[in-house]
Amino acid sequence: ILGVPFSQYYKIDTDVRFYHKLTSKTSIASRFMAGLAYPYGNSNEIPFVKQFFVGGTNSVRAFRARTVGPGSFDPRTSNTSFLLDQAGDIRLEANLEYRAKLFSILEGAVFFDAGNVWLINKNEARPGGEFSKDFLSEIAVGAGFGLRADVSILILRLDLAFPIRVPYYPKAERWTYDKVEFGDSQWRKDNLILNIAIGYPF
Repeated sequence: ILGVPFSQYYKIDTDVRFYHKLTSKTSIASRFMAGLAYPYGNSNEIPFVKQFFVGGTNSVRAFRARTVGPGSFDPRTSNTSFLLDQAGDIRLEANLEYRAKLFSILEGAVFFDAGNVWLINKNEARPGGEFSKDFLSEIAVGAGFGLRADVSILILRLDLAFPIRVPYYPKAERWTYDKVEFGDSQWRKDNLILNIAIGYPF
């Protein structure tokens, strides 16, 4: 337009949720999300703000916001002074949460989250980021528990999560559930992520 190339891409995004009440005080909530953004014409990449992200208070809570992926790329190797902010053209994510009313306004939860993003086209700056037949082995998985205070006008949420599968570790070492050591202060420092938010995650 007026000599300036504009972004061209297709984007499909879906979000499926299922809630099931077990008893008067307990329930299960689940969510599955999938998305695909495909560049064409003028574009080799999707605009950054239109890409998909994983990690954070409403996503895979065992990882900080936007630090998962793409693929098996290790964001810690990125040569930048800016905050880690990883994005992708493909997203797969699933969440499962057991919720229970404890007493008064306090509720508890136990949850599992899984997901990642991938690139459609290979990017030399982010090796391992492209979607491949090994995508299932690159799914990040986290678990945790939380407390929620329902104060009628809003819900205050504290979720403590830790990774049990890290996609950028060597393949044989990605599952880390056998290395969980709550009594080890260094493990807690390196792995526990506290999420503070308002409202349910989904």
